[in-house]
Amino acid sequence: MKKLFFVFLCCVTALGLYAKGQTEAVSEDDYVLKIAYGTPAGLCSAPLFIAEDKGFYKEEGLKFEAVRIDSSQVPQLLTSGTVDVASTLITSLILPLANGLDVKIPLAVHTGCIKALAAPASDIRTPADLKGKRIGVGGMGATPTIIIQRYLAELGISTVAPDIEVTWVIFPTTELPLALERGQVDAIGINDPVALILENSGKGRVIINTTSDPEMKDEFCCVLVSGSKAAEAHPEALAKMTRAIQKACRWVRENPGETARILEEKKYVAGDPKVNAEVLSTYNWNSSVSAARVALSNNLGDLQKIGLVPPGANVEAIVNNTFLSLPGVPDKL
Repeated sequence: MKKLFFVFLCCVTALGLYAKGQTEAVSEDDYVLKIAYGTPAGLCSAPLFIAEDKGFYKEEGLKFEAVRIDSSQVPQLLTSGTVDVASTLITSLILPLANGLDVKIPLAVHTGCIKALAAPASDIRTPADLKGKRIGVGGMGATPTIIIQRYLAELGISTVAPDIEVTWVIFPTTELPLALERGQVDAIGINDPVALILENSGKGRVIINTTSDPEMKDEFCCVLVSGSKAAEAHPEALAKMTRAIQKACRWVRENPGETARILEEKKYVAGDPKVNAEVLSTYNWNSSVSAARVALSNNLGDLQKIGLVPPGANVEAIVNNTFLSLPGVPDKL
C-alpha cells in the first residue's frame, strides 16, 4: 500500500511540474508586450507604425499593446513597468545611464535626423564658427544640444562651465525657427523634418548635419530600449518585436514614399508626405544590433571627455550592462 501511494505521489508531482512548465510556456507565448508610442510622434517612430501596419508584429507572433506616452518620459515609464519597450534617441538616455538608469538596448534603428542651422546672411559657415555665438536649443539635455557639444569638443571649443565659449539660449522647440529668423540667436539645433523645411525654404543654412557629415553619418541615433525587468522576464517577446522592427526598417528603407503616405493617411505622424518622404530617404535604415553598442560607447565616451558624464563613471561597464544581444535576432537583415 505504501509503495502504491509513493508511486501515486510521484505521478502527481510529475504532472504538477509538467503543468507548471506548460503554464510558464503559455505565459511567455501569451505575454502582451507594452510598446510605447510617443506623442507627438515623429518620423523616427516610422518602423513602429509600419511593423503594425504591414503585419510584421503578427508575422513574428507578437502580442502587444500600444501605449500612448509623453516621449520625454521614456526612462521613467520603462523602469516603472508602465511600458516594456520604446524607440527613442540614444542621446536622451546617456546622462540617465551614467546616473544609474537600468535599461537594455537591443537594436540601433537608424542614423541621421539632427541639424544645426545658421541664418542665411550669417558669417557662420562651419561648426568652428559657432565659437562665441548664441546657440538656440530646446534644452540642455536635448539631443541637438548634445550633438553640437560633441562636434565643438572635437574642435577644442568648450561648451560647459567654467570655460564655456558659446552661449546657450533655451527656447521651446517650436519657437526655435522664429528665434533664428528674428536674430535672437545666431544658430539653432533642431530635428528633422523642421530642419529640412528651413533649409529648403532658404531660412536656414546647415552647419551640422548628422545625416551626411563624416563625423556622424555612420553613427546610429535612434534605438530600441527595453526595461530591464521586461527583458529578463520576456526575452522571447522582446526578440519577436526586435525582429519585426528590423523588417519594418528594411521596408521603410525600400519604400520611403509609401511610408510617408501611410504615416499621413492614418494620422500616425503629421506633416507633408512629400517632405517626410524626402527626410526618410536620407536616413540609413539598416538597423543593426552591434551598432547599438558602438553608439552607446561613442556617446558615453565623448560626454565623459566633455565633463557631462562623471569622470569616475565606468563607461565600459555601463555599455556592457545596457547593450543586449537577444537570441534569434540577427545583427542585420
